[in-house]
Amino acid sequence: MVIRKQHIISWLLNKNYFATPNDITIPMLSSFEHSGYLANGIKWLCEVRDKNPNWGLPELLMPSFEKVMKKSAKSFFDIDHQLFQQFSEDEECGILLDKVFGTIVYGFGNNTLYVWLFRDVDGRSVLYNYFYYVSTEENKRLVHCNPTIIDNPELFNSNEEDRHNFYSSIANLLISYLAVKKYAKVETIIVPDKKITILEDNIKEYKYKEKVRNESGQEVIVMDSRWFVKIINENDIFVRGFFRLQNKKDEFGEWYKELIYVDSFIRHGYHRNAKIEDEQEKENNNENDKISH
Repeated sequence: MVIRKQHIISWLLNKNYFATPNDITIPMLSSFEHSGYLANGIKWLCEVRDKNPNWGLPELLMPSFEKVMKKSAKSFFDIDHQLFQQFSEDEECGILLDKVFGTIVYGFGNNTLYVWLFRDVDGRSVLYNYFYYVSTEENKRLVHCNPTIIDNPELFNSNEEDRHNFYSSIANLLISYLAVKKYAKVETIIVPDKKITILEDNIKEYKYKEKVRNESGQEVIVMDSRWFVKIINENDIFVRGFFRLQNKKDEFGEWYKELIYVDSFIRHGYHRNAKIEDEQEKENNNENDKISH
């Protein structure tokens, strides 16, 4: 896998980076309505950039990490609005590199998720859609977008079902990604610029070995899923870990719910703990030591 240089990433991360209108642009479309809509998207992103948000490093999702996210996604549905609120308070924003959707530029504010989607076309960063989701207290999302752009064959050639789920799929991806990253301790790999890194995963279910060559012009973070798994005997029955809401008391004695990760386990045989489990055992031991003293 090669992470190539993209004008949109360099432009967002470097205030002194000069990009021509042809470097970061919109596609040539027959629809004036859609062209105007996307041009406004570029203008809007320029205004956001002028506020100097902390985008952080671009982050690359590997297939194994996405599978962990998908398996955990249902844990977040009931607290979707709470997550929107938390991410808005933290002013979460970033650049996500995804094989399906391309380069995802996102940011949270006022219980709203803002998204710009870019494709790399002949060395140009082309905005092919943008939208925003507003979260309501009823735990519902309201999408704001051009209602017909998703049906433009010049932009999308997917089937009707995929187009129908397009916006929710991206929102679910970002919410799950940020929730996993925030509430579970995640192992990351930083690939330096102009370097090749070999990624190996020893998970029985998700075996892969892949080279990542970074030609982007800056460091890139690769998200790895090994934190969430255990290495098990061939005859063991593996039960994957999951997220759940745990009742806890704050310093004032008020009850609240905290999202925690419940360790994976096996029904018989031996196993080696995942890193997250080792860390939790250390924390439990430290707590017990405090109580005994």
